[in-house]
Amino acid sequence: MSLEWAVFVLLVVAGSVRAQSVASECPTPNGFFADSEQCDKYYHCLDDVLTEKVCPDGMAFNDLNPKVEKCDFLFQVNCEGRPRLQNAKPSENCPRQNGYYPHPEPTNCHQFYYCTGGQSSQLTCPEGLSFSVNSGTCVWPDQAGRSNCVSEKLLNFTCPALPPSSTEVHPRFADPDDCQYFYVCINGKEPRRNGCAFGQVFNNMTKTCDAPKDVPECKDYYTEYFDNYFSTLNPEQGGRVSTDVIAAAIASGYPVPRHRNRVHVQPSQAGQGDAPSRPAAEEEPEAPRRPVAPVRRRRPGGGVRRRGRPRTTTTTTTTTPEPDYYYYYDDYYNDENYPEEAAPDTEPAKPPSATRNTLPILSRN
Repeated sequence: MSLEWAVFVLLVVAGSVRAQSVASECPTPNGFFADSEQCDKYYHCLDDVLTEKVCPDGMAFNDLNPKVEKCDFLFQVNCEGRPRLQNAKPSENCPRQNGYYPHPEPTNCHQFYYCTGGQSSQLTCPEGLSFSVNSGTCVWPDQAGRSNCVSEKLLNFTCPALPPSSTEVHPRFADPDDCQYFYVCINGKEPRRNGCAFGQVFNNMTKTCDAPKDVPECKDYYTEYFDNYFSTLNPEQGGRVSTDVIAAAIASGYPVPRHRNRVHVQPSQAGQGDAPSRPAAEEEPEAPRRPVAPVRRRRPGGGVRRRGRPRTTTTTTTTTPEPDYYYYYDDYYNDENYPEEAAPDTEPAKPPSATRNTLPILSRN
């Protein structure tokens, strides 16, 4: 046997042994399985054949379900026991290609970046909240776990000390600079800024949101806003009144002006000597009209009447209970004897009395 042939045989044998070793590493013949050391590496087993894969930079393999191939953001995956990650590929404002990352300035707690494929987009938390690296969301400053993002520095407010007799767990205090907002002091220490609904202000006496007219120091809080809103609004030129603003203005006690919808007809739109046609829809509803007596209809020939209750068809003599009343085609009031009980603001007229049922009950002989 030549030397070249011997080397070839050894390589084939080594390859078959390696294939058996790799195949035996699959926990089950098919599925997706996490690497034991690297959080963003995983393996795809197909018929006991193992293939190594790696998540995009900034993401990790979520091994909750071996039947699902899923890479999530780092804060969404538990990497305990496998902390290693692939080498980062940073770009501007993005420590890794994908994920949510805090603002580079340590004291800028309310802004952060969303990165996808190395491209960043700046986002801003709602007022009073800070970005949390651990959850990738906006939370209260004391929950963000960032030393430079404490509530007192961000909100410029310190919770006042409560007297020993106080029973409030999370006391509320009015914002000294804004009537619509107030602070909730968690356990009396950590301030969190909250706000009342649009059209309301915080009442420091009742510790609740209230109408401005009931809070003397804030009675004119919305006046300037509503003055500007209604002064620039012109419904006759197509302006629309926001129902939310109207509701807030009414709730605040603001005197809302009436904006009427009217129809204007230009002289050229009407014919010469003809008055403009009256709009079909009137702003003011018409007064209710007095009921008009129904037109008296003649009974059809042959004395046909409407079908009533089933009749007895047996030859034996039976007693049929008398109904309350029958329906007849001539069962209307005369025009000249229109009952006054049908007039408005009174009870409706009652059905005709059963004594008018003068026709006999027919039965088959």
